[in-house]
Amino acid sequence: MSISSLSSVEAYLEQIPKFKSVGSLGADFNLDRFKQFCESIGDPQNDFPAIHVAGTNGKGSTCRLLSSVYQKAGYNVGLYTSPHLNRFNERFIINGEEITEDELLRFFENNREKIEKYELTYFEISTAISFWWFSRSRIDLAVIEVGLGGRLDATNVFSPLISVITSISLDHTGILGESIQEIAYEKAGIIKPEIPVVIGDLPDEAENQVAEIARNNESSIYTIDELHPVSGEQGQYQLTVAGHEILFETSLLAPVQAKNIAISWQVVQNLSDYFSVSEEQFIEGINEAEVGLGRFNRLLGSQKWFFDGAHNLEAVRALKKAVRRVGKVSDAILVLALLEDKIQPKIMKEFSEFRNIYYYQLSLERAASFDDIKEWLPQVTPFPNEHRHTIFNCDFNSELVIFAGSFYFYATVREWVQNLYNR
Repeated sequence: MSISSLSSVEAYLEQIPKFKSVGSLGADFNLDRFKQFCESIGDPQNDFPAIHVAGTNGKGSTCRLLSSVYQKAGYNVGLYTSPHLNRFNERFIINGEEITEDELLRFFENNREKIEKYELTYFEISTAISFWWFSRSRIDLAVIEVGLGGRLDATNVFSPLISVITSISLDHTGILGESIQEIAYEKAGIIKPEIPVVIGDLPDEAENQVAEIARNNESSIYTIDELHPVSGEQGQYQLTVAGHEILFETSLLAPVQAKNIAISWQVVQNLSDYFSVSEEQFIEGINEAEVGLGRFNRLLGSQKWFFDGAHNLEAVRALKKAVRRVGKVSDAILVLALLEDKIQPKIMKEFSEFRNIYYYQLSLERAASFDDIKEWLPQVTPFPNEHRHTIFNCDFNSELVIFAGSFYFYATVREWVQNLYNR
């Protein structure tokens, strides 16, 4: 296959099994091949200082907050996150700008033979692009989000300035382990010898596991406890630092962002000898940050329609807190789309507080069926896709509507809203 355009890049990548479609079959949890590939292209991951961010929830938001803060402080900042919601290019950003089509094509032109020689997975290719582009662009600092877990994740092939673990809860249990302690062990695998680590609000068993691994690596560990992060009215947050309060006025609606802001503060303070950031720059960076689509973001300014990719227990609870800021959970309409491995008793119990639920089945092999959902949520009805324009214009008009359950649902919802708006 010739690779000569962005569409041909996407077509080439579509041939490679992806985690979103086939689960663990689309991943290879062994770093040897990927390390060999990186070595073959000059180990670009070692050409720039970086922050490495893992966590069950909040890692993407924290990465974007940090990127915004350091950019506001005048640094050239590379940001690598996943998955993308609309375009593959979204994964790779420098100072707010996505990688260009020309740069993507140049990567494949230069490295295609090696990609195929080492049989890289979809995520490994994506990670390699970020390292390669950031090296070429001579950035000052990179913020790198872990894809899954940490210890065996493709991003875990460099030594960062600081490691971050935002949160730990049960998710991807078939891969990372059945207990909080096992999952914490995998997440803490990003901790490197004598490299500090910042942690969010972790369960005791997770924090104990992370602390043990940090001690074994002689790594200092920093929490957010003394910052007392608080969320106020919509978009308002507060930290307490050295006896004085720091206030933020942001576009971020989810209360959980208070913790992500606190994590970002601890990171910035720990890296102050390398990258100076004033309190004013930090506040401005947070206030102007866009944490990305799919994080309880409003879909249309004139309506109370929100999307959130909540699909595990901690995230669903955070979603419900966010909903309560704008209305009642029991009154809201939930349009749900889930993957089958997310159908777990505790998660479904959290969703059961919604009385009005529609279910939309994603076009993925791993998608849960309507019957799977009906077993747990008897109030659910199939989403009438063929009549969605009527539903949006009538039933959803002026109502609080939450689209949730999977980040892979976002592209579909966005298309629905755009088509409705352009009619």
